[in-house]
Amino acid sequence: MAVAIVDSRISERCERALMLRGFTVIKTPPSKKLGRAVCSHPDMLMFKYENEIITSADYCDEAAYVFSDIREMCPGVKISFTDEGFAKEYPKDAIFNALVSGGKIYCRSASVSPAVTELAKRCGLEVVDVRQGYPACTVLSLGNGVSVTADNGMARALRENGEQVFVIENGDITLPPHEYGFIGGAAGVFGGVAYFLGDLDSHRSANVIKDACKAAKVAPVSLSDEALADLGRIIFIDQ
Repeated sequence: MAVAIVDSRISERCERALMLRGFTVIKTPPSKKLGRAVCSHPDMLMFKYENEIITSADYCDEAAYVFSDIREMCPGVKISFTDEGFAKEYPKDAIFNALVSGGKIYCRSASVSPAVTELAKRCGLEVVDVRQGYPACTVLSLGNGVSVTADNGMARALRENGEQVFVIENGDITLPPHEYGFIGGAAGVFGGVAYFLGDLDSHRSANVIKDACKAAKVAPVSLSDEALADLGRIIFIDQ
């Protein structure tokens, strides 16, 4: 069916739920160069658009088997590497953190890897410069021009570019040791389904998120009855 790239700290229940739905799960190990909260978040470790993945040469050395598995399971995917390295301090921890939605890529141009914007431009995506350095974390793009976020700055940028934005309250998403995590890191969308890393109903804005899914014609699926967890998103690759 497809490969699901997930943080190695995914719960057993969520991992099993993905596997029972036919996904092959590939877990990203932590990078020594990133902070503990995000060290194995896929949206911090790589950028994926269509059939291309960009990551750092350093992380490929740390997690060579991950990219070997991706190549073996998804031979149509091109993987390229950049010499840019991660660092624990912002913004060097977010060089791959960019959001693709509605034919545009939202990123903080001053900190995102040039390899990401070059790929975007080559693929015909319009680059939208935003102040938020973690757009992929803070926004859940459901497709069909619909997004969910608790970040007012990102909501404004998305609306200015024609998106229908559903604004939710902060909180109810775990990201230790931080007070809370973000909706973009707590889900992934594939095949007309939004898969949530935990129980969507545990979020105080669950009904707003469900309304957004309805507007996007996407079915919401909770992968477990646990609290929602920000694990840097689920990156899906169609086989």
